Amino acid sequence: MRTSLKIMALPLAIGGASAVAAATPTQVVAHHVAAMKKGDLRAIMSDYAANTIVITPPGLVAGQPAREAGVFVGARARAVFATLTDKDHHPGVRTMQSSIAPAGPDVARLRWVQFKGTPQQVSGEDIFVVRAGKIAYQAILVDPPH
Repeated sequence: MRTSLKIMALPLAIGGASAVAAATPTQVVAHHVAAMKKGDLRAIMSDYAANTIVITPPGLVAGQPAREAGVFVGARARAVFATLTDKDHHPGVRTMQSSIAPAGPDVARLRWVQFKGTPQQVSGEDIFVVRAGKIAYQAILVDPPH
């Protein structure tokens, strides 16, 4: 009897260990925002899947056509975040105000404002699709200037 109980308990223990839930999309995006504000490129990239797709507004990244949205796949996404954490962009990112809301079982929406109430104010929204605790897709949408 004892042997059979031990054998039955083993799959439960293994299943429990492997059943650790991945972070929710809101949690992943919250970590992403904190890493962005710190300018920690390594922590930022740790949130992304190896085959991630990041869509940016035209002209955000050096060498990107000024009239075409950027499409960055996989490791190329690093260029987006290297730009957003550089000395010219990071002051706005570091001080941005943001709110995160779930938008589906694997989607989160980030509203953000940089330099609020100043002539340099920039605002927008990012949409994230998170799979297995990693960002699989992000669209960066910037509001038109007021």
